[in-house]
Amino acid sequence: MATASIPASPRPFWSSRWVEWGVLAVCIALVTGVLWRYGQQVRAQSERAAVQSTLGALRTALVLDYVRGMLPAAKKTVVPVAQATTPPNPFALLQQASVNYAGEVPAALLQEVAGGSWVFDKRCGCVGYKPQDVAVLDAPAGAQAVWFVVELTGAAPQLRPLQPYVWSGVPLE
Repeated sequence: MATASIPASPRPFWSSRWVEWGVLAVCIALVTGVLWRYGQQVRAQSERAAVQSTLGALRTALVLDYVRGMLPAAKKTVVPVAQATTPPNPFALLQQASVNYAGEVPAALLQEVAGGSWVFDKRCGCVGYKPQDVAVLDAPAGAQAVWFVVELTGAAPQLRPLQPYVWSGVPLE
């Protein structure tokens, strides 16, 4: 008896290994995209926390300098900040300079400063920070940096934002 061989029918395209590999590639791409997005959010939040920490250090340095100027021994050699006519550079009051402090840079030249850098504009007495990614600034629209003015009052100098800034959905003060 002769056995007739039945030709094997080709597997349909949808059941081939190529489809399985394609589905796997799409799943990997989706997971990678989601993880990248969360990574961007975490980076923005950590940068915001670093900015808040530096602002706290600058505010503390201004207050300590004011208090030091009020001491009797210091009055002979140091002019209190409250009596100064121009706002002091708060970065000069820090014991250790910030590693990302770019120096005294006018606001007009901010585009020349690398992202993630602090500057001081002595003309307006302002402290500025240029974010690594300006897209993290939700408000005001189109802002390239956040600016804080050193206000000389009857008490210790204050560091106040020039505008209400929103950083990744959270107000920055």
